[in-house]
Amino acid sequence: MKIETYVLIAGSGPAGSSMAAFLSTHGVKNMLVTRYHWLAETARARIIDQHTMEVMRNLGLEEQCMLYARDQKLTGHNVFCISLAGEELDRLHIWR
Repeated sequence: MKIETYVLIAGSGPAGSSMAAFLSTHGVKNMLVTRYHWLAETARARIIDQHTMEVMRNLGLEEQCMLYARDQKLTGHNVFCISLAGEELDRLHIWR
């Protein structure tokens, strides 16, 4: 099987996925390949900053992102523990 593309993107992480979205938005034929035989069904990023959302907005993906967004109250801390069920050593607010 022969496949032709202008750009081949290796890796479906944040950089590869963003590149594929940017190129597609501008009409550039591209193909993204990954070494995995599946795509994650759950989010891999826990925090997306305002600049990332500006990019998503420019790509027309903001509404899709917001469908899966969680309330800040659920993601506003870094907790340091000995283990998942262990004593909490410290809790830092990640938002000012």
